[in-house]
Amino acid sequence: MQAFNLSVWPVRLSTLILATMATASAAHWFLKWSEAPPVPPVQTVLPAAKIIDSARIALLLGAAAFTANRDTAAPVSNAMGKYKLLGVIAQGSQGSALIGIDGEPAKPYRVGDKLPGDLVLQSVKARSAALATSLETPVSVTLQLPPPTSSQAAK
Repeated sequence: MQAFNLSVWPVRLSTLILATMATASAAHWFLKWSEAPPVPPVQTVLPAAKIIDSARIALLLGAAAFTANRDTAAPVSNAMGKYKLLGVIAQGSQGSALIGIDGEPAKPYRVGDKLPGDLVLQSVKARSAALATSLETPVSVTLQLPPPTSSQAAK
């Protein structure tokens, strides 16, 4: 029969404790990495609303300046009174114009775009727009912006 050796048990017991601790540590980190990361609470921050100065934009497009009692010069219209030029952006031979038709809100048109009434925006200049039945035909209607007021000339 074999003798019971007590000198081996401390080594065996410490090995068992270290193996258990290593297994527990590995299990802990495996479970920690496998779970979804915590999502921080979402704070909704809306951007500040930008204030658009319509009067300033109208001035940049060539409209008459607004006075305190809103007595502004009406845009110069053609003889029929159907088309009203409210603004122009001229870029050499290209550009666009802001044109109101039959009292409706103005819409932007580029050179070459067809307008209601079988007319085409033929060309734009610094303060005018020419309408014709096509790009090659003579001008049918010339729309002019009103002359600038003294307050516009000072700016």
